[in-house]
Amino acid sequence: MKNNIRNSGIDIIGNVPWGTHFCQFYQTTEDSMDISIPFIKAGLENDELCLWLISEPLNIEEVKEALGKTISDFDVCPGRGQIELAACNDWYIKEGIFDQEKALNALVEKTNKALARGYNGLRVIQNLRWSIFIRLMF
Repeated sequence: MKNNIRNSGIDIIGNVPWGTHFCQFYQTTEDSMDISIPFIKAGLENDELCLWLISEPLNIEEVKEALGKTISDFDVCPGRGQIELAACNDWYIKEGIFDQEKALNALVEKTNKALARGYNGLRVIQNLRWSIFIRLMF
């Protein structure tokens, strides 16, 4: 990852080093999108591969629509492979089972592919409803 400091896209957070992980609690879908959209936009602008793992109350079509309203050339981003939108369940649950090691390995593999394709790194965001988190973890 070429530059250790990245623009988070979130005004109150500012620049962060690679590997920074943070958790956001929100009350409404709008609260979530107010943080998530600028975060992804900054990743696209900084030549990062962006992966958004989506769960209720959002869905992939709503996220695409919101990104399209905010990012002027968003319609070409998926086609050139710079952003991937996936349902959390599709990403984490394989054959009806959540395997933490496989999930982590998939993210490592995605990071390696991003770097091999010339991206500066991988930016991941997921919204995960508490009830889904509990089901995955316990």
